Amino acid sequence: MKLTPKEKAEELINSYRNSIMSFLSDRMKDENAKKCALIAVNEILENFGLLTAGKDHYCAHLTTKYYEEVKQEILTYGVNK
Repeated sequence: MKLTPKEKAEELINSYRNSIMSFLSDRMKDENAKKCALIAVNEILENFGLLTAGKDHYCAHLTTKYYEEVKQEILTYGVNK
């Protein structure tokens, strides 16, 4: 089952958060995990067209759109906590 953009954002953040040094505060872990997740998503967005038939291809367009939504969810993650 495909994850929603929000679920994918949370999955990325949590996977990075679990790899961050344990002596940091929870807030610092969250901020660093968000930065790591944004780096990963930006790499996908910047390079996806190079890995497919191009950004104009319909499937590439849908994937790019999905990761743009994931990026927005990462940016707003934890804002309302």
